[in-house]
Amino acid sequence: MPQLDFLGLPWDIRLMVYSTLLVSSSPIDVWPATMLCGLGSPAQSVPHSMIWDVSLGLLRCNSTIASEAAAVFYGNNTFCIHGDDRDYGLVIHWLKQIGVQNRRFLRRLEMRIWMPLKAWQQIDGSRTDGVGVKHAFPCHPHLLAPSMPCPEGAVDVIDPLVEDIIALVSEPGGRKLKLFLKLGPTDFNIVPGVIGPGQLGPGEIGTGRVRPRIIQGPEAWLSMDLPNLIEKWRAEYTLDGRLRHVNILWTTKTDRTFFLGEKDFIEHLGWQILEEQEDKWYWPTDTPTGCPGAPSNVSLVLKRRKLTTTLAADNPFGFHGLRHIQI
Repeated sequence: MPQLDFLGLPWDIRLMVYSTLLVSSSPIDVWPATMLCGLGSPAQSVPHSMIWDVSLGLLRCNSTIASEAAAVFYGNNTFCIHGDDRDYGLVIHWLKQIGVQNRRFLRRLEMRIWMPLKAWQQIDGSRTDGVGVKHAFPCHPHLLAPSMPCPEGAVDVIDPLVEDIIALVSEPGGRKLKLFLKLGPTDFNIVPGVIGPGQLGPGEIGTGRVRPRIIQGPEAWLSMDLPNLIEKWRAEYTLDGRLRHVNILWTTKTDRTFFLGEKDFIEHLGWQILEEQEDKWYWPTDTPTGCPGAPSNVSLVLKRRKLTTTLAADNPFGFHGLRHIQI
């Protein structure tokens, strides 16, 4: 009787084995310092993470098993790449390191969207460097520049590496991909295109009363330029989904009262609100239940609607009216 090896098993049995050994019960974090296990070829390179329920040794087997295992590993796990402050190079490095075929296997990818640095837009449309900005990139060519004289103020500096990331995950032939762009947790109260309510005023901890909000400054303002450009790049690189279906979702948290007051305006900006989930939170008190009347947050999942008109650069911070900074 001939001996039956692993590859001689039916595919559905092999798939069951791969799924049991390679699918993590929690998202896999790709860390900056120890990003790869050093398994050699791109087909066998995997993120290094503190995951104990995944048997990465299958990716070191012969080419047939490694290929089958990689399809399950990359296609059935969620990979989270948060990186260092504004370091989009980490995301690009990992996407290139795993190779073209494994990028095509990806189905769920989460990455952090950092608050862009700010440049100062002059009345002639030129931009000067701001705090922490070594190079104030001009207005992106996809964005229609404002007519002269331009409004002066702080504008987002869009990192060109973000376009490279969208290009890498949009390569033809890949599976349907959900790309989650995460705002937070430190960027709380950020809804792109809307000036947030800021932080609570002092002296109200534990009282259950909400003081007027302190208006956020331009460093906590995210214009619609980046969401608009990302949607533009998605449509271009995927031929609007014909080469690969890439669904880009934005996640954030904000104050519930602020959100309810601005919900219509958020949708007017071009956002689809796919999910809104209320999260109760309480001031620190001696009781486990917090204090009565404590405020609540809302977790949002947003999607930029398909673009139907020419993109125009967003106005600088401060040209959006006081209605959007009061609750």
